[in-house]
Amino acid sequence: MNYEIQNNKIFVLVKEFKPKDIFECGQVFCYKKIDEFYFVYPQDKLAVIYEENGKYVIECLNGSPQYFINFFDLETNYEKIIKNIKKLNKKQFNLELINKSLTFGNGIRILKQEFIETLISFIFSANNNIKRFTNSLNLLREKIGEEIKIENKLENKKINKIINENKFYTFPSLNNLKNMAEKFFVEIGAGYRASYLKETISEIDLETYDKLNKFSTEELLKELIKFKGVGRKVAECVILFSFKRFDVFPVDTWIRKVYFDLFEDKNEKISSQNISKKLINYFGMLSGFIQQYLFYFKRELN
Repeated sequence: MNYEIQNNKIFVLVKEFKPKDIFECGQVFCYKKIDEFYFVYPQDKLAVIYEENGKYVIECLNGSPQYFINFFDLETNYEKIIKNIKKLNKKQFNLELINKSLTFGNGIRILKQEFIETLISFIFSANNNIKRFTNSLNLLREKIGEEIKIENKLENKKINKIINENKFYTFPSLNNLKNMAEKFFVEIGAGYRASYLKETISEIDLETYDKLNKFSTEELLKELIKFKGVGRKVAECVILFSFKRFDVFPVDTWIRKVYFDLFEDKNEKISSQNISKKLINYFGMLSGFIQQYLFYFKRELN
């Protein structure tokens, strides 16, 4: 068993779960670290994650334990995934680098995120710095989302104090997003992405995810790239973090650096698309997992 549930608390029983690794590996932007606590607020839900008596606790403040069990992928055996990665043929690439990344990011779990929130968030993130686009996403929530209300007092006085002093907002409904003019996205810092956001939001509906999920991963990638503001990297992030398909390998500047560390290929003009294809060819259905370990390791230690 990977976890136990007691009322609105989930006690995590596996070592492959560390809030820092999960939230700071680049996969999610709807969280805040306040003191020793991580608050996460996907969609209209809210939970706080902290350590208690040597175990990590996910306390569900708004949203059911089952929602957060799914969100944190607690049913998946990450110990087995790590073992399978270590069994890969080390003659083809630098396995030592991969093993170091597995040790460094041992607590990563790939979150199951809602499609529309993920798509919009990663369009904001494209060719943008973290501080700027996370500020834009927070403004998006504050201006057209709703405040998440916590009615009941909690046992932990420090958490109660933080909740009283901070506000958390839902991700806006699709209707609210569709009602916003392009100017609104400019005002919250989207820059040139504002027109992309306006057009893409106008083209999606609540059934888009189910329609797209019927495609193979290769076809799904082609369909997502049709949306304005969605290049291959953003599309592969959406496929990995929302559709939970692991035969993708999003490539950014950090993964380009990793690629040259992994292989003896010195062709610095190789395209990101070809790097992605080559890495997927080597790692198959483990690609998405390996990408997260390597990305986190490279970015944090540079």
